[in-house]
Amino acid sequence: MEKVFVSPMTYRQGENVLWNHLEDILAFGRKCLIVTDGFVYQMLGEQLCKKLMELGGEIFVWVVEQEKPIGAFDSVVALGGGRAIDLGKALAFESNCPVVVVPTSASTDAPTSRISVKYREGYFEKYSYYTKSPDLVLVDTAILINSPVHFLTAGIADGLSTSIEARTVRENRGVNTLGALPTLAAEAIAEKCRDVLLVYAEEAVEANKLKKISPAFEAVIEANTLLSGIGFESGGLSIAHALHNAMVSLWGGEIKGSHGQIIALTTLQQLRIEGREEEFTQYQALFEKLELPLTYEALSIFPSVNELKKVTELAFSPEDGIVRSQSPATKENVFQALLAFRKTREI
Repeated sequence: MEKVFVSPMTYRQGENVLWNHLEDILAFGRKCLIVTDGFVYQMLGEQLCKKLMELGGEIFVWVVEQEKPIGAFDSVVALGGGRAIDLGKALAFESNCPVVVVPTSASTDAPTSRISVKYREGYFEKYSYYTKSPDLVLVDTAILINSPVHFLTAGIADGLSTSIEARTVRENRGVNTLGALPTLAAEAIAEKCRDVLLVYAEEAVEANKLKKISPAFEAVIEANTLLSGIGFESGGLSIAHALHNAMVSLWGGEIKGSHGQIIALTTLQQLRIEGREEEFTQYQALFEKLELPLTYEALSIFPSVNELKKVTELAFSPEDGIVRSQSPATKENVFQALLAFRKTREI
């Protein structure tokens, strides 16, 4: 079987990197469609439109809460969080045009991948896989330092799942998100992501609280965004993301938590399922310090036995990570492990 490794064409990170590279955005086409949400448009998008127009750009905007505009454009700028980024990548692929991604938080690794997640009314539906990675990713740490801390900690949890899931894929000769074997490069990147986050996570969170960009903050932003993005896409997904998708498929918007906050819980579940108790203790202690969810109840979910059986069934979808990674986990040992993460118990 082939090995495949992918990455964005260009990744730039640093303070004020967005405003220092406006011409790079327009290099992909003067007629540019910005995809964003209403909050980010007011915070940042309106200013970006103005500056691009001052440089000769013809700028259109799709605020995702509204109808998609009709008209021709040369490139897409996906500006904002996960939803805007996913919709921007999807639109660029459908329109066969370049896409520039500008994240406004470091809560997920979506900015660098060629994957979008499709939800229907808050419920997970499917992954959409594209044949092309983002053309340019601009990660402006002057913007991200002002993002709420809970976004950063969610991204840390998502990043720490990367090496754990990639290891399962590798050890069992499963396939990555590209349907191929992972490369040595993907393995090294996933492991570097883990190492950076374990060393610098707490220091980066303190920097975020103080709104002060530091080397630790820059390192964690790169780990959350670039290392995790490449690590999960080329390294592969396994139990943690399969359980996340199953939970969101079943409970949807009832879950009071972001993608990364859910992944914190399912990463601990994967470690427990695989019997990696030393790592489980280490990650549980870190997640507790970062105020990440350790139980279903922390996500405002109070699952019954039957609901956890349903989560288990959904997680073993042939299209999802448990099957694709060829994990030796069985439905019974997954189900038994999930029971231990309820704070309350049925009599």
